Amino acid sequence: MKRWSLLVVVIAALSAGSCAKLTLAWADLKPDGPAARPEALGAFQSQAPITSLEEWTGLRQPALKEALQANIYGYFPDSYQLTVLDHVVLDENAFGGGRLEEYKLRAQLRFGETTSETEIFYMDVVTPVGAPNAPVILIQTFCPRWDTFPHPAVYRPEGAGGCGGGPATGVMTYVFGRYIATPPTEMILARGYAAATIYPSEFAPDRKDEGLAALKQMSEGLAPEKQRWGAIAAWAWGYSLMIDALEQNVETHRDYISWGHSRYGKSALLAAAFDDRISAVISHQSGTGGASLNRQKKGESVKEIVDAFPHWFAQAYENYADGEEAMPIDQHHLLALIAPRPVLLGNARRDVWSDPNGAFRAAVGADPVYKLYGAQGLDQGRLDIWAPGADIAYWIRPGTHGVVKEDWPAFLEFLDAHFLKK
Repeated sequence: MKRWSLLVVVIAALSAGSCAKLTLAWADLKPDGPAARPEALGAFQSQAPITSLEEWTGLRQPALKEALQANIYGYFPDSYQLTVLDHVVLDENAFGGGRLEEYKLRAQLRFGETTSETEIFYMDVVTPVGAPNAPVILIQTFCPRWDTFPHPAVYRPEGAGGCGGGPATGVMTYVFGRYIATPPTEMILARGYAAATIYPSEFAPDRKDEGLAALKQMSEGLAPEKQRWGAIAAWAWGYSLMIDALEQNVETHRDYISWGHSRYGKSALLAAAFDDRISAVISHQSGTGGASLNRQKKGESVKEIVDAFPHWFAQAYENYADGEEAMPIDQHHLLALIAPRPVLLGNARRDVWSDPNGAFRAAVGADPVYKLYGAQGLDQGRLDIWAPGADIAYWIRPGTHGVVKEDWPAFLEFLDAHFLKK
């Protein structure tokens, strides 16, 4: 096969596995489109408009969480327990100054009266030497742990593949950016942050048939079928499991940042909305089912995402394929549930499939809730004004879908603005 033919085949395969399509269109840098609705503090279902923080936390938050589970993501477990099967130190000086540890984990969960458990999965953690309480960036990617933290001591099942290896590695990083599989771990450590990663497909596979079977097995006691949780919710739960493991036998407080790109940008947002232990979120190019509004949007529609990835969401989300106007809730409500904690929404101008404009309008829609808390909220009137110190920070760069060299410096600037000032 000629070299260019191989390149086309590999790019096509990689693109089919992402939630973005390559496009020559450009996102408008001015807000464009109707406001998010229903208003975050306005009337919602049978509730009157919210006029106080007490009404928000006591009435509106529970109603929004119920609506998000019932209509989009499916239900989280009624209860669960994480078991640490093993915990070892792999390297005292990894990645130029980090203590590398590995956890072997399994979780038991209950839906209704039915109890089940996950497959065994692993978490790898690297912490700056001498800074055991450094803020932890919780990372999920579509690549296995041994690609995220490429270290020979990281456990890798015999015969397991990965994202890297051979010519595909160069093609993948060319298409989706330098940091699509492996974050700049040395840079993260040097800035004073720890990082932890799991490969969520170890317990909730990112494949249609296998994923649906695993999700059904874990939620066997839940009825009705249409509201079983999807993979996005299961992966969001995975962030909570990471915190549970890190907090065992630890007495001092640590800050946790949920980080995710694309599909895991969706789960990073959902995790923070349902777990108050998450101090901040970096959600990069999360698109439909993430930060971008469902109504009157550009790029990927609800129908297109549920057809392509039926295991990601509750079956109830399919009710709104070609019928987004009937949705009782939208993604600005998801962002509002994170308030007043800082959230960064990353975007790219040519990633119209992920709808940067819809994410900005969602941020505008969530802003009144941040103001209700007395937080700064969104501090820009256009998509291209970078304000990393704002509590809703919106980042847009040139280029397409991926994690490129410009992204991580912006992510760390956002974290510095919020955590160094502590």
